[in-house]
Amino acid sequence: MRASTLFLTSCVVAAVGAACGAADRAAPAPLREDPPAERPAHDAGDAPATPAGLEWPNAEHRANSDPWIVTHHDDLTKMRPRVLAINLDNDPATRSKFESKIAEVIAGLNEGSRPHGYADAKAAPFLAYEVFKHVDMADDTPPPGWTHKYASRAPARCTRDPSAWYSADYSALFSPAYTAAYDVADPDAPSEKLGLCALIDRGMVHEVWLYMNGDSDPMTCPDGSKVDVGYAEILESKPIYAGGEATGAFEHCAGNGCLGRIDAKAFAACGRTVRVLYVNSTRGPGCAIHSAGHGYEWMVHSEAVGADLRAWFDPFGNFDLKERLGLPFGDWYACASEDCVTFTGKNSLTWKLGDRSGAIAAYDQGCGNVHFAPNARAHYDENDVVVDATCETYGIGGAPRPFSRASYARYEAMAPDCGGAWQIYWRQSFIGHASAAKDARGRPMKNWWPYLFY
Repeated sequence: MRASTLFLTSCVVAAVGAACGAADRAAPAPLREDPPAERPAHDAGDAPATPAGLEWPNAEHRANSDPWIVTHHDDLTKMRPRVLAINLDNDPATRSKFESKIAEVIAGLNEGSRPHGYADAKAAPFLAYEVFKHVDMADDTPPPGWTHKYASRAPARCTRDPSAWYSADYSALFSPAYTAAYDVADPDAPSEKLGLCALIDRGMVHEVWLYMNGDSDPMTCPDGSKVDVGYAEILESKPIYAGGEATGAFEHCAGNGCLGRIDAKAFAACGRTVRVLYVNSTRGPGCAIHSAGHGYEWMVHSEAVGADLRAWFDPFGNFDLKERLGLPFGDWYACASEDCVTFTGKNSLTWKLGDRSGAIAAYDQGCGNVHFAPNARAHYDENDVVVDATCETYGIGGAPRPFSRASYARYEAMAPDCGGAWQIYWRQSFIGHASAAKDARGRPMKNWWPYLFY
């Protein structure tokens, strides 16, 4: 179960943007499904090495959750995940930017995978996202009476799933109607179309991105009831690993929040990692990068990829406040006011949470998290206060370095909203391929990026 001290944010992005609040959410028990009876042929064998190292996908190994990724985790030098990008935006002004906005998000995510790219201009991105296909599901001719800026085929659940905290119907992505829209012929049976599970299983698609307008007007269901078309920032179902081996069970809380039961079953039926990111067409790329960051936080703290990554990531993300400093909460997501943190020096602060308060004389922090950069005083706070942080030295030793908004200013043009520039810098501080970084016990840390596709 997720530690009760962990505070993360689950956001429903319905229309106008994000309605977000700190949540201390215990994960439901992982969804148990029987593992697939057999893997397709491309999961067998080995891929030849290249002078630059191993890349994924390759001719023999293409799909998410291929055991080959686990086996060759340390040898991978490049991952090229393919995105199925789906437009559900009817507004001509933003619909026209569908492909360019997706490209901006890709550029930001790729840039964020350049290890210490802020200090090393030659650092190569580990991730090289590509678009498998742009699928436009907007209404060229909207149905009679349809005035929404989102498409009539935007999947909303008129029959409520009590286990879902959002109102979107993610299971619709696997339906015949969506399969027809993807319009990808089965190479083995050209008259047949491949559904989403087949696209993922064949390694043609590794992530799904939904591009939709932020229209807050509820949809009218056939029975006359109203439902918000509310999407989570990012949701994911992932195989649960133990000792580097998939157990056959699936974690349905590996995104920013947990999948409802209906959607969890649809995702798990694919037998591999399924991740769906929301891209708000009325916002900039930084918002989607921000959402992807929450997905990484939740993946780490889920039951999916094992304890090692969490042990490495928690000190980095300042998720260790209770254990390391004895605070009554595990991380700053617990903050509920604008004056939660006050820095009294580069390595000291006072804090206030409700009727509780305290001081930290030696903070000795890592690199922060999605909502709290190292100098943040509240959620989303970006400022010019200079503090000490180990973003640039985490795991490799050396003194902490000064951090402020100036540290990531170079990325403002690439991702100017939702803390996107901070997110790129934060991601560049992740442990990458062939790093010399070691954890507190002196153990080498593995590259953090391949876990996304376990």
